[in-house]
Amino acid sequence: MKVRHGSGNGSHQQCGPRTPETKNPEEVAAPNPALLARRRRLAGVAGLCGALLFFAGDMLFYGHLGSGAGFHQGLIATVTNASLVRLYAGGLVGPVAACLCIVGFWHVYLNVRPSQEPMARLMLVAFAVLMVFGSAIHVLWATRGFALKYCYGSDDAVCRALLKAVNSYWELAYNIGAVPGYVGAIVLFGLVLLGKTWYPRWTALANPAVLMLLSPLADRTPAPFGAVLSGGFTNLSIALFFLVSVWTTWRQVEE
Repeated sequence: MKVRHGSGNGSHQQCGPRTPETKNPEEVAAPNPALLARRRRLAGVAGLCGALLFFAGDMLFYGHLGSGAGFHQGLIATVTNASLVRLYAGGLVGPVAACLCIVGFWHVYLNVRPSQEPMARLMLVAFAVLMVFGSAIHVLWATRGFALKYCYGSDDAVCRALLKAVNSYWELAYNIGAVPGYVGAIVLFGLVLLGKTWYPRWTALANPAVLMLLSPLADRTPAPFGAVLSGGFTNLSIALFFLVSVWTTWRQVEE
């Protein structure tokens, strides 16, 4: 550091940039725990709304009253008679619902203890990828509905080939998208059972992957709501998961 001597009074003037003053850590406002808790709760509610919006989209596609066992027959009858507006609306809710669910999974991420940050990030990324696929799959179902509406039962070979191709493509996308979903669910299941989250251990039973094991029961549900339950079981399971998540962590204070 060079020092230049003054000419009259012997004072010293320092050259070069001044060292910035450091603030006392106590002067820096700490995050408000109540505000953080409120944001976490709202994120969970957003996830619940997203799952219910996905379910509403399902019902716009093929919702009808009937037994779970007769769901597939009712689906075809409903879609072939559905208006284009109904199919459009069913598909377009997908991206909005997916965004809300991603916010909801951020709520789940915040309920993992800080010591498990790497696993929490893996879980969050896996669930976010699931929702990206979920959005695409939901929009694509509208195309599947168009193919069913205009080609099901047709004698035209090209129309039948189109219907088969659309169905195969949708199923491929669905199966690929399910992989990150199961990864996230398995990570969350382990964290909850090991006590590495703010969730009670019993909430592992509300894990989406665990709830999906009950889907065969939906197919056995009688009329009039069996078809509704069978057709919307996946998204209703995610909605139940978010409901349990918000309920069991509502009073949790941020640390």
